[in-house]
Parts: sequence; C-alpha cells; structure tokens
Amino acid sequence: MDGSLLRRVGATVPALLIGSTLVVGLWLMPDLTPSDAIPVVGQRSDHGRIVASLGADPTGLPRFEVEVDDGARIEAVVQDGSAAIPGSSNREPYEVGDEVVVTSFSGPAAGISAVISEPWRIPLLGTVAAVFAVAVLVVGGLRGIRSLVALALTLTVIVRVVVPLLLRGFDPILLAVVVAAAVTLATLLLTEGFSRVTLAAVLGTFAALAMTAGLAAAFTAGAAFTALQGNEEIAFLIPLVGDRIDLNGILLAATVFGALGVLDDVTVTQAATVDQLHRAEPAAGRAGVIARAMRVGRSHIAATVNTLVLAYLGAGLPLLLLFALSGQSPLLVLNGEIVAVEVIRALVGSIGIVAAVPLTTLVAALLMVPARTPADAA
Repeated sequence: MDGSLLRRVGATVPALLIGSTLVVGLWLMPDLTPSDAIPVVGQRSDHGRIVASLGADPTGLPRFEVEVDDGARIEAVVQDGSAAIPGSSNREPYEVGDEVVVTSFSGPAAGISAVISEPWRIPLLGTVAAVFAVAVLVVGGLRGIRSLVALALTLTVIVRVVVPLLLRGFDPILLAVVVAAAVTLATLLLTEGFSRVTLAAVLGTFAALAMTAGLAAAFTAGAAFTALQGNEEIAFLIPLVGDRIDLNGILLAATVFGALGVLDDVTVTQAATVDQLHRAEPAAGRAGVIARAMRVGRSHIAATVNTLVLAYLGAGLPLLLLFALSGQSPLLVLNGEIVAVEVIRALVGSIGIVAAVPLTTLVAALLMVPARTPADAA
C-alpha cells in the first residue's frame, strides 16, 4: 500500500466517523416538530398486503381485503384518480399478494371508508438508491464513500431540522441561508477535507448564497405573487398552518436550496482550478492565474447554467404542453404566476451560479497565490 493511499484512507476514516456521528445524532435528537402541529384530519395511510379479492362493490369498483403492518385487516376499494382520464394510467390490475398503500377515512367519504391509493414503491426506490450508491463507490472510490455520507447528512438536516423549524414559524429565507451555509461547510469538509481549496470554495459559496437570497427576495417582492406561488401544494398547507408559516418565504428558501447543489460544484471546481494553475506555474502571478481560471470558469458556467434551467424546464414539461395547447400568447403564459415563479427561481439561481465563478476565483487567488511572484521577489 503506497503512501498516497494511506493518506487518503487516513483522511477518509475520520471524515466517515464524524459524518456518521452527525447523522445518527440528528436522528436521535428530540423531534423539533411543534407539538401543536395540525395533522391531516380524517384519514390515515398504511402499508399493507392484499390478502383476498372480494369482487366489486355496488358501484363496480374492485374490492380487496388488505392486511396492514399492525395486523389489522381492512376492506378497501381500488379508487385510482387517473382512471377517469383515458391513457393516464399504466398500472396493472391489483392482485392478491401485491403490496399497496391503503388510506382509511375516519368518517364515510362518498360512501367509502378505505381505498387502495397506490402500489408500494419502496423496494423499487431502494433498488435505484443501491444502484446509485454502487455507481458512486465504483467511480468515486474513497471520495465516493465520503460523498455518500455527506449526502446522508444533507438529507438528514433537511428532514430533521429545516422542515420542523419551518413548521415552528422560523423565517424561511434566514433559515435557508444559515442551513445552506452550515451544510456547505460540513459537506465540503467531509468530501474535500480541510485545505485552502475547501476554504475558498466555502467562502465563495457563502457569498453566492447571500447574493442569491437577496435577489430572490427582491424579485419575488416585485412580482407580487400570491401565497399560492403557483403551487397547488401550498393550497393544502394554508388551512393546516394558517399564518404560522411565511408561505411567501417558502419560495425563497426553495430557490436557495435549489441553487446550493450546483453552487458547491462550481465553487469547488473553480477553487481547485486556481490551486492547480498556481502549482503548475508559480511564476504566473495572481493576475495571470485569475485570468486563466476565469477562462475555465466561463466554460463551466455555460454548461452549469444550462443544466439548472433544463432541470426546471424538465419538471414543468407537462405544464408547457398544456400552455402550448391553450393558444395563449407566449407573453401571457410567461406572465402567469405558475410560470413566473419557476422563471424567477431558475434565473435567480443561475445568477448566483454565474457570480460564484468570479467570487470564488478571486477568493482562491487571494488565499493561494502570493501578490508577488518569485521573480518579483528576486
């Protein structure tokens, strides 16, 4: 085993221990969700297995007996909301032995007390996650292991900290910036270790995050969005949380978190570029290194911004098809809240990414490249 491998292993083990400890600690800490959080009243969903077919109910809906995880048996009908739309459902008919999600109502809902709402997809999702983890480990090696731990930490912070604190009424944009900064610091230290490259990437990310949050707040205020912000999910939140949550701030928080992952990539790459350029040619000087690093950064910007915008467009493709069929003017479509929200989210996130390149390059050059070259000193 050579010295470089020993050093990598030596750096990986402490990172794994620290990251794993943080993840476990967050899951073991008391739940931060407020005790007076209002549950969804009148219904409960459980995982179960179909144990018997009971024919059809009086309206013709298939009826099954489902055994849920606690051992109780529930008679439920299949009520697929998409079945009323031709061509919208590609599910095979349910059979005995299928694992499903059954939703029970505390009171009769249109004469139905329980429905089989959807198939149980967790085994498939677990398979996809396993394939993803194997791919990361095969390609990334020891750093891939650290990346997976960092990903677990990020998801844990979102679930165990961000969501409960939002339900407690914390300011969404302040919470998003603070948590995003903390997650950035933790994940970069886990994946990259402590170095000047990491420090430059963290500082560049912090600066770009602050700019993204400020721009998102300014443009969102100017757009005069309603509390729904073009998202039907918000409509379900309003009667449950009332005025306890700043729903307008949720959009801002989503913009910050949406840009964070791409920002990490840009800032780490740019800081590492400055480091390698300086190592390759120490005599280039700070201005020369900055100029060369910016040429690399411009190429990175083109691909990264395109990636972020395409991600938003891909998520909204069915909506784009709907608007295309409506025959409305493109300007009217863009002006609609449901589209304008996504446009601002994508463009503000892209502005933050673009700004991250010069910000990180400058910070990295100040940290790594001396103001005077060896030739100047001589």
